[in-house]
Amino acid sequence: MRVRSFVKAVTNENLLCLFSFVSAVSAFLFYACRANYVFIDTTVFQGLSALLFALMVFIALLLLTLYELRVCEVRRKGALLSEKKGFAVLCTLALLASVGFLIGVIINIAVAGEETAPVIFRMAKQGFPYFASAAIIVFLLAVYPHIRKNSVKKTLAVLVAVGVVLSSFFTLLPISPYEITSAPMVIDSGSDYYSVVFATNKTGTGYVEYTYNGEPVKLYDEAAGRIKGDSTIYTVRVPKAQLDGNSYCVGSVRVIEAYSYGSRLGKEVKSESYAFSAPSGENQTWLSVSDWHTRLEKAYDAVSYAGDYDGVILLGDGEPGLMFEEEIREYIVEFGGKLCGGTVPVVYIRGNHETRGEYAEKLPDYLGMDSFYYTTDYGDYRFVVLDSGEDKQDDHPEYGGMVNYAAYRESMVSWLSNLPVSDKKTVALVHSGDICIEEDLHESAYASLKSLGVRQIISGHTHTCEFIEQEGLNIYIDGGHRDGVFIASKLTFSPDGLLLEAWNDSGDKVFEKTTEI
Repeated sequence: MRVRSFVKAVTNENLLCLFSFVSAVSAFLFYACRANYVFIDTTVFQGLSALLFALMVFIALLLLTLYELRVCEVRRKGALLSEKKGFAVLCTLALLASVGFLIGVIINIAVAGEETAPVIFRMAKQGFPYFASAAIIVFLLAVYPHIRKNSVKKTLAVLVAVGVVLSSFFTLLPISPYEITSAPMVIDSGSDYYSVVFATNKTGTGYVEYTYNGEPVKLYDEAAGRIKGDSTIYTVRVPKAQLDGNSYCVGSVRVIEAYSYGSRLGKEVKSESYAFSAPSGENQTWLSVSDWHTRLEKAYDAVSYAGDYDGVILLGDGEPGLMFEEEIREYIVEFGGKLCGGTVPVVYIRGNHETRGEYAEKLPDYLGMDSFYYTTDYGDYRFVVLDSGEDKQDDHPEYGGMVNYAAYRESMVSWLSNLPVSDKKTVALVHSGDICIEEDLHESAYASLKSLGVRQIISGHTHTCEFIEQEGLNIYIDGGHRDGVFIASKLTFSPDGLLLEAWNDSGDKVFEKTTEI
C-alpha cells in the first residue's frame, strides 16, 4: 500500500510539471552564477561548470518529458507507462536531482556574500527576458493544452495577453522617471582639464554648462562631433582654468532610441549649480577612502565623522570587478560624486579590482582619464599617482588570460624614473603600497620615489589602518572595509607636516599621527 502511495506521489503530473520548472530556474540561476566558477574548472577539471549546467538542463527537459508521458497517459504493451516500476524510479531520480541542484544553487548564492551576490543578480536580470520568453513558450506548448478547467485556461490566457501588451507598451513608450542620480564627480585627469563625470538612471546625452569671461559655455560628452547617447555615465572634459573658482551645472536629455535619420528623445534634466574650488596654498585637507567593496552606507557613515575637506582621494577597490556599467556608475561615479559633492576635486587611483571584468578596459573612457599614473599639483604639494595593477602574476587563472600588467608596470616605472624633481612637497598615492609585485620593479619604483624627494606613500589594499616604515619610505594604509567595520581617513597638510586621522563608521577615532613630508 505504501509502495503504491509513493509511486502515485512521485508520478503525480502536477509535481512533475512543478519540478520541471524548478529545474529550469535552477539552471538559469546557475548560469547567472557562472562568473564564480573559474576556480571550480581550474581546481577540479576544465569544463566541470559547463557539465553541471548541461545536467541541470537535461533534468529539466527530462521532467518535462515525464510530465508529458504522464499527462497524455501513454501506454506500452497494453499498460499505462506511468504505472510501470521503471517510470516511477526514473521520476524519483529526476526529482531528487532537481532538489539537489536547487539546494546547490541556493547555497552558492548564499555563500557568495554581500559583495558578490549583487553581481549574480545583475547577471540574472540581464538574462531574465530570454528565460521568461522561453518559459512562456514551453508553458503554452507543453502545459497549457493539458489544463482541464476552462476557467483556469481563460485566466492564464488573459494574464499572458496582458503581460505581452504591457511589456510592448513599456518597451516602445518608457515612462519611468528620468533623473540625475548624484552630484558630479570632478576627476583630476593629471592634465590641464578636469573630467566632470555624472550619471542618470537611463541612457541619455550629457553636458556641462557654466559662464567664463562673461560668455556662456556648454560642453558635451562627445566623440569627434557626435554627442554620445548610449550610456548612463557622462564624461565632459572642462579646462581647469575655466572651472577653478567657478560655478557650473550638469544636464542630460534622455535618449530613448537613436536612428540613422533622427532620434527619439525624452525628458531633459538639469542639476543645481555647484561652486567648484580646488585646494591651494600650504594648508589643505583631503579625505582618503579605499577598499569600500560595495559597502557604500558604511563608507558614508565613516566619512561623516571626518568633517570638512578640500579634496577627495579615492584609492580604489569599490567592487569585486567591473562586469557591468552599473558597477562603475554606482560604486565609483555616484560614490565619488556624493563624497566630493561636485564642489572639490577627486584624485582617483585604480585598485586591483577595477582591473577585472568586461568593463575594466572601458574605465579610462568612463572617467575621462588618459592614464592611471600621472602627477598633479595643488598649491605647495605635488601628488605622484601610481597604478599597481593586479596583485597576482598575469598567468593566474583568475584573470583568464586577459591581462598584461607586467609590461604595464614596467612602463609605469620607466615613466616614474624619468620624472623631474619638483620644488613642491611630494607625496605618492597608490592602491598597493608595494607598487609592483615584481621585486626588481618594486625596488626601482622605491628608488625613484626617494630621488623625487618622496617620504610618504598613501595606500590601501590591505583593509587595515596602520602606519609602517618600509625601505626608507613611510606608508600610511588608510583603512577600508574589514569584518563589518569601515574606516575612512583625513589627511591634513600644513607647514608642520602631515596629520593623519581615521574614523570608523561608528564615529570612533582609530588613528592619529603627524609625520614629516
